[in-house]
Amino acid sequence: MKKKKTVLSKLMKVVKITGFSLGGIALVLYVSPYFFKDQINEGIKSVSENYVKTEIEFKDLDISFFNHFPKLTVTLTDSSIKGSTPYQTENLISAKEIALGVDVKTLFDDKIIFNELFITDATINLKIDSLGRNNFDIVKPSDEVEKEEESSVGLALNNFKIANSNFLYDDQSSKTYLKLDQFDYDGLIDFTENQLTLNAKTDIKNVNFSFDEEKYVKNLPLKGKINSKIDLNNLSFYFTENNLELGQFPFSFKGSLLMPNESKVFDLMISSEKNDLQYIPAIIPEAYQEWAKDVELKGSSTILFTMKGIMNATTNQNPDIHIDAKIDDGWMNYKKSSSPIKNINLVSTIDLQALDPDKMRVKVENLDFKLLDGTTKTNFTYWAGKTMFSEGVIESSIDLEALKNATGFNQFDAKGILDMEGSWKGSIVQNAKNPLQKIPTFYLKANLENGYLKMNEMPAALDHINLDLTMKNTDGNIKNTSVLVHKIDAKAMDNYMIGRLELKNLNNFPINADFGAKIHLEDIYKIYPIKNIDMRGDLFVKMKANGTYEPKRKKVPVSNSVVILKNGYIKLHEYPNLPLENITVETHIKSGRGSFNDLSIDVLPIKFTLAGKPFMVNANLKNLNNLDYRIHSKGELNLANIYKLFPIEGLDVDGLIETNFGVKGNNGAPLESFQNKGFVKIQNIKINTKFFPSKFVIKQGDFRFEGSHLTFKDVKARYKKNVFVFDGNVSNYINYALKDNETLKGTINFKTNRVNIDDFMAFNTESTATSSVAAEEGVVLLPKNVELSIKGQAKEVLFKDITLQNFEGDLGLKQGNLELQNTKFNLIGSEFTMNGNYVPTNAKKAKFNFTVKANNFDIQRAYHEITLFRELASAAEKAHGKVSMDYQLEGDLGADMFPKLKTIKGGGDFTLEEIKFLGFKVFNSVAEKTSTDALHDANVKKVTFKTKIENNVITINRTKFKIAGFRPRIEGQVTLDGYMNLGMRLGLPPFGIIGIPIKITGPADTFEVEVGKYHKEDLNETDDEFIEYQKSLEEEKAKQEAAQVKQ
Repeated sequence: MKKKKTVLSKLMKVVKITGFSLGGIALVLYVSPYFFKDQINEGIKSVSENYVKTEIEFKDLDISFFNHFPKLTVTLTDSSIKGSTPYQTENLISAKEIALGVDVKTLFDDKIIFNELFITDATINLKIDSLGRNNFDIVKPSDEVEKEEESSVGLALNNFKIANSNFLYDDQSSKTYLKLDQFDYDGLIDFTENQLTLNAKTDIKNVNFSFDEEKYVKNLPLKGKINSKIDLNNLSFYFTENNLELGQFPFSFKGSLLMPNESKVFDLMISSEKNDLQYIPAIIPEAYQEWAKDVELKGSSTILFTMKGIMNATTNQNPDIHIDAKIDDGWMNYKKSSSPIKNINLVSTIDLQALDPDKMRVKVENLDFKLLDGTTKTNFTYWAGKTMFSEGVIESSIDLEALKNATGFNQFDAKGILDMEGSWKGSIVQNAKNPLQKIPTFYLKANLENGYLKMNEMPAALDHINLDLTMKNTDGNIKNTSVLVHKIDAKAMDNYMIGRLELKNLNNFPINADFGAKIHLEDIYKIYPIKNIDMRGDLFVKMKANGTYEPKRKKVPVSNSVVILKNGYIKLHEYPNLPLENITVETHIKSGRGSFNDLSIDVLPIKFTLAGKPFMVNANLKNLNNLDYRIHSKGELNLANIYKLFPIEGLDVDGLIETNFGVKGNNGAPLESFQNKGFVKIQNIKINTKFFPSKFVIKQGDFRFEGSHLTFKDVKARYKKNVFVFDGNVSNYINYALKDNETLKGTINFKTNRVNIDDFMAFNTESTATSSVAAEEGVVLLPKNVELSIKGQAKEVLFKDITLQNFEGDLGLKQGNLELQNTKFNLIGSEFTMNGNYVPTNAKKAKFNFTVKANNFDIQRAYHEITLFRELASAAEKAHGKVSMDYQLEGDLGADMFPKLKTIKGGGDFTLEEIKFLGFKVFNSVAEKTSTDALHDANVKKVTFKTKIENNVITINRTKFKIAGFRPRIEGQVTLDGYMNLGMRLGLPPFGIIGIPIKITGPADTFEVEVGKYHKEDLNETDDEFIEYQKSLEEEKAKQEAAQVKQ
């Protein structure tokens, strides 16, 4: 018993000693930190001032072994760190607790070392604005950090833990958004010389990621290992080896992101090799996540994503993206349908240069799969952008209902077996004149049996579709496209299309058709959601046609076709007050032999009401070779309303037309038999076309049908400041309006006070108060299928720097050739007469040929006021007096409507009626050389020079004249740029039998005068510019000849 008490007594003693010891230790652990509190407080302050540029705030500071036992930690509660400029008022980090672990051994040294960091319940917000400015540039550069030997504290972190925190990265410059909710981080950390090394495990409950406003990841868990470095001196991130799992999708993340300035330099790679396809939905964009929940996938997938390059908003630089995607032996099914897609194999790459969609390149090296008994195989390449190049092949047999069930694409319901076989290669080439100048070559054969198509939101379906189609193009010329609908049989409610419609090309339109259709236009809205337009009416089409359409050969298809529209109605939502109502169309087209002779077109009639105004036209056309026509029209049209409903690109028309006419005739009948009567009245017609910058305005016009002629009078028209009054008549207007290559003939008289020819030059532009467009020049264009005799009177005609007054003459317009006949006008105070012609060859060039006569005009006015005269007769600068001329010239006009001097050729007489030369260098130099004062400032009378011009050279025939008893004789050549080779004989008084031979050679400013015999030599232009121009003329002539042969 005593022994038991002794044992118990010893045990109690041990317990007491142990308890006192533990209590003492606990007391020491609790109390001892307070002995170092001031030193640690100073250390915390030193760390914040020495390493962080922005403001650090906290509610309380606690030093204890027990917060993260057995670590001695300095804990800051309710703490925050502000962001860098321009986010200095916002928190970069806010946390319930931030704790720094203290290396206990250093408490008794001169410097306290913090070696651990604990963050709990934190929110970390990293932001970059659209200009590339961030909020996390808070760490001082290493050259600003207090030297270790000067500081009382040091950072040597080797352990870093984050618990239950949130992270946000919002980069508006790259439109990248990353949000991590409830993430934990536990691992090693090394913070040396502003180099942060991370090696840890991470576990995140929810990840949300979007790029370019498209959500790719929504509320998925992420876990894995991180091994990365961060250089805080220049904000550079190095991702050494990061193996992660998003949802259940494993991937590795490597590379770097450098942000030394406003630029970001990317070199990133994300890869996932031979992973189970079932985990792919984890990386499908948010828009498809709901769909992906019901999708079952099997097989193996390999994905590689790289991003390399510079992103800089200021310099508009962006990195390149490359994606490799591969699927092996894939399997897909939606909601456990009975028809899964099997044996899916895919090898593909996508390249997106500089994040530019126009520079995207897609290559599907192989895609094949099996669905029920059908297989699909395809490969293709696609280049986006201006080239729009594509190349590929496809061979497929698909059950559309099974495809819908297996994929879950339920926007529409589809049935039927679709068989396709095709190939294609090439680019789409566009230009201003032709949006489809070139297309890819292609071949497509498609067959759909027992088809059915219904959009989910629509009440009705295309419930019966059978289609057999072949399309091909072998050379990229869209006119050589063949569209062969061998069979179409489609029904929807009581609407139908049935028959055959084969068109072998778009050149001579060989057609073979037996086609019928009945459509209630309102029913279309029950099948397909057409927006912005309301339509009603009953459309019936019956087409039988076989043959070609070749108007030059006067061939049309053998046909018997009918198009009928009853109770029609059209209203654009953009113009709710302009419904086109009560539309009735009935047209019959017949030809039994496929020729113009037996072609009959009956329009019985076309009627409609627009904005409350009724309009009607009916027509019967027969035998286009010898047109027999009956046309009747009555009603009012507001052209602005018509062009709002049916706009034509490049053309805008406004104004009112009132019609009430009937025309009836036959081309082979005598003119007096034409039974045409009625009128067309127009008011305030304004025509805006892309070919001219200003509007053509016809203020008023009264056009009357009188027998075979359409007469008009008091037609007042204006273009810019040019105002005209017309009257006259035209014939053959029906053929001109209805047939190609027919000519409008007639006589027109016009009067105007002023006309400026420059206003009518092609491509001429004007500046307005709101816009200024640089002028692009062009010649005045003329129609080729108009033959008019025009009598014109104009008080003033302006052209370039020339002003013609009291212009009066006859003009003939035929086949694009304008001929001037006995045209008279006043110029530089004298009367001129002119005959000639003007022929534009294209919008930039025209040819001219004219003969002009004038008597006793002032040579000084001609030199200063007429540019062409100044160019051709530069010697006139020093001549004063009266001259006469009878001259013929021809050549080319450039886009500025000024002659190309090197193309001018011609000749004629130039008579000096009475001229005094003042300071004329040639005569004065000869006078000095021969000591003959009479030639200084000489006077001449009634001297006629015969000259010719060709290849930029003026040739002066030998000409004799008198000057104060002397009898000079001159001949030679002068180029238009002033080089001379002239011969002169100065005949001495009294009879000029004895003479001094003189030669004058050299440029106009530095020529030489020598006594000696003149030697004739050619001064033909041989400069490179002229040679190139001559080549262009020859090439254009060859093109015109080739075009004529082709026609």
